[in-house]
Order: sequence, then C-alpha cells, then structure tokens
Amino acid sequence: MSTIASSRPAHQSNSAIRVIKYALFSASIVPSFVGAAFAYYLSPAEFSLINAILAGLGLFLGQSAGDYFYFYGTNFHSNGQDAHTKIFAGWKPLLTDSFLGDRGTLWAGVFCLAIDLVIAIYFTYAIGTEIIVLAGLGALVAIFFTPLMLKGYKEIVIFFTFGPLVLVGLVYALTTSYDHLADAVLLSLPLGFLITVVAYLKGARYEVSTENDKTLVLKLNKKVITVLTIGAYVGMAVLFIVGILPLWGLLAFAALPVSISVLKVIDQSKSEINAYLWAVVRAISALVLTGIVFTLVFTLNP
Repeated sequence: MSTIASSRPAHQSNSAIRVIKYALFSASIVPSFVGAAFAYYLSPAEFSLINAILAGLGLFLGQSAGDYFYFYGTNFHSNGQDAHTKIFAGWKPLLTDSFLGDRGTLWAGVFCLAIDLVIAIYFTYAIGTEIIVLAGLGALVAIFFTPLMLKGYKEIVIFFTFGPLVLVGLVYALTTSYDHLADAVLLSLPLGFLITVVAYLKGARYEVSTENDKTLVLKLNKKVITVLTIGAYVGMAVLFIVGILPLWGLLAFAALPVSISVLKVIDQSKSEINAYLWAVVRAISALVLTGIVFTLVFTLNP
C-alpha cells in the first residue's frame, strides 16, 4: 500500500485538487444565494441587498476561518486522523503559499473571525440581539471544527452548519421574522445533504493501492454517500409537496444525473484516483446546479 502523494499522476490529480480547493467555497456561497433569494421571495419590499451581501461575506469568512484553523491544527498538532496525509495531501487554504505561510494560517483565521465580529455587531444594531446566538454558533463551529472532525463528527457538523444553521440565520437576518424559519429548515435539507456528500468524499478515511501503475482508492463507505444523496433528492421532493417550491422548481432534479454519476464511481470496489477526484468535482457541481435553480426560483417567482 502506498500514499497518494507519492504515486498519483501529478498533473491530472493536482488539476482536480485545484478545482476542488476553490469550488469548496460553494459550501458557504450556494446557501448564501439561496437564503437571500428565499428572503427576497418572502419579503421583497423589506429586502436589503446590502444586508444580504454582508451576511454572505460573513458566511464566506466563517468558512475561511474554519479552513485556516483546520490547516493549522492538523499540520502542527496533527495525528493519524489527518485526511490531508491521504488523498488531499498538500492541500492548503487560500493565500497560504503566496502570502501567509503555514504558521500564518492561525492569524488568518483570527482575522476572518474578527471581521465576522464586526458584521455581527452591525446586524445586532440593525435587527436586534437575537442574531448574536446564530452568529455565535457559527463562530464556535469555525473554532472547534478541527477537534470535532478528529473525533469523527465532521459530516454532522458540516450538515448542521451549512444546512439549517446557515439558512435559518440568513432568513432571520434578512426578514427579521420567525414566521418562515421552519420553511428555511426544510429548504436547507437538500443543500445540507449535498454539501455533506462533498465533505465526506473529501475527508473520509481511505485505503489506497497501486496496481499496474495506477493508484486506486479502496474501502470507501459507499452506503454513507448513497444515503446522503437519497436524502438530498427526497428533500427536494418534500419542498415541492409542502408548497415551498413551485412546479418549475423541480428543475433542481436536473442535478440528479450528476449525482448518479458520482455514485457510479464510488460504487466500484476500486476507483482510479483521477476518476475519484473528478467525481468530487461533479458532487460539487450537483450542489451548485441545485443552488442556481433554487436561487432563480425564489428570485423570479411572482
């Protein structure tokens, strides 16, 4: 058995990892757009584009802070559970090589949270102190994500954070109403499941092997990916059944073939590394496509 870092076809694998590195920000960007669009749909007369932008920036910086703390924690205080020693060996957050340096990632995370604190103070004055609870939960996730991940709670934390917490926080911040928070939770479920699929594919425990000069991924828990994928599309159907999505919102199911193509790669007992990495890219694409449809539905629906 050998590690990915020493045996993968460097050019193709590194290209896929670069795409994944930047596309992972869809975890905060996609829910930001969907949440803002839903808030606009609920209360167009009171919708504030500035508040929507600030809320989205806060989510983006919160995800960035979590990435910086995760990199710092797993590179300088790491153990065998560090997924970066496996399929994403060499992965680094934005600006780490060009500006921050490895140890500077700690202060980059602190800086991101400091800006988020300013944004939280603004919303506190703009809409009330209730927002502090939601902002505080987000900050705690960013700070404690690494120890939670190392204890095996990564997927649960990501689902809760980028699913219900983000959508509920956004809808409340942009509407200042409790009336549709249950709808926001339901709307968050397909996004949360799709984001968690990506998180699991990126950070799951793997075994790798080299056969015939090809690096293969072995023993991935396929049931987890299947259940999460089914959950996403069942969640979409529920949104239609309860009336949150109009009929043309079912265009979101256009992402289903993309998700199925991911499952086909994962279902193999041995997946070639490049096929696996590009399956991760397609999993992100399914999330983005779903987010685009949801955003258009709520922005354009009368």
